[in-house]
Amino acid sequence: MRRALAAVAVALAWLFILAWAAGLRWNTPWSPQQTLSLPARNFHVVLGAGVEDGDSLRVGAVGYDGNALQTQKLHAIHARDWPILRYRFDAFPRTLELALVFRRADAPHNVQTVTVPWPGGGWHTVDLRQLPQWRGDIVELGFAEYATAQLVPPSEAFAPFRFDRVELASLSWRGGLAALHTAWFAYVPWALHSISALMPDRATFGAASPLPVIIAGMLSSVLLLGLILRWPARRWRGALGIGAIVGWALLDANWLRDLNARHALTEHLYAGKTWEERQRLQPDQDQAFMAARLGDWLTSQQGHPRILVAADSNYVFLRLIYLLLPHNVALLQLAQGQALPPGSLIVLYSSTQWKYDTQHGAVVGGGRVYPADPVFESGSMRVFRLRDGAA
Repeated sequence: MRRALAAVAVALAWLFILAWAAGLRWNTPWSPQQTLSLPARNFHVVLGAGVEDGDSLRVGAVGYDGNALQTQKLHAIHARDWPILRYRFDAFPRTLELALVFRRADAPHNVQTVTVPWPGGGWHTVDLRQLPQWRGDIVELGFAEYATAQLVPPSEAFAPFRFDRVELASLSWRGGLAALHTAWFAYVPWALHSISALMPDRATFGAASPLPVIIAGMLSSVLLLGLILRWPARRWRGALGIGAIVGWALLDANWLRDLNARHALTEHLYAGKTWEERQRLQPDQDQAFMAARLGDWLTSQQGHPRILVAADSNYVFLRLIYLLLPHNVALLQLAQGQALPPGSLIVLYSSTQWKYDTQHGAVVGGGRVYPADPVFESGSMRVFRLRDGAA
């Protein structure tokens, strides 16, 4: 009887811990009380190209900017009533990331975008209750697909895939536990801010680490077994040691599974290619190409001018500064309030904060005016030479 009671107690403890991790209560229904099914064929292709395939949508091309986007209008559903999101794709390439896109009635001109776990085979579920933007009335919903940031070269990112279906549902045990499963086991690519391989990347909403659940489950299991079965002190120590080993093994197995999935992307991109081909397959191919062109142009010029770089993205300007080394290069914003020597170069890369005023012949931004002449242009990069410092 004691062993049966101990087994039941441990099972109930794990059920309670899973419910706590999934944000469920004892009175939460097992199945959703309401479900909104959205077949992919009803979605409008905003970017890229797609054709209907039964109830599905087969996406065969991306837009001019390398992204694909499909959306559908909704009749002002209240976000609080539909916290569980389920989606299903088929043959979704590992080189792409998936983002949930939606609009709210209180901000119809603002598009909310959040990266969600990669949609491998079968259904994937995300609990949107912790997403601050998911509130009010939702009037439009969709998905965007794009090359994995800082990892995948745009030229290698896209492959055709099939978008099957989206479902929104009310909170239930089935939906909450499914979201927990996706959070723990869905593939999440590396990110620049990855610190510990045991923890998920913060750039992906709906990803979580099983570490707190495993620790709480192991400790509660040992505590319940020890109390019910009346273990001696030596048995307690042994059980705690075994629990720690089992917990660590589970975490390590999950980490190895995740590492293998991330390594599969590297294999897909670079396996079987020569070193020269791999060097050309950089995630920021456009920036590398433009920086190389600017570097070639600089070698044909006399002297070593000071180079000031401006871009809206921190990653972009830091990457450009790195690619332009060993030239004398720095960030333009850090030079504000200081006069720049004549002949200095200002590099603008897709910058909205800094503009070139053709009427006055000056680079303008941040409350500063730099009289300059355009000297070089390559794609999204424009280079200007200062005439007589800052005005």
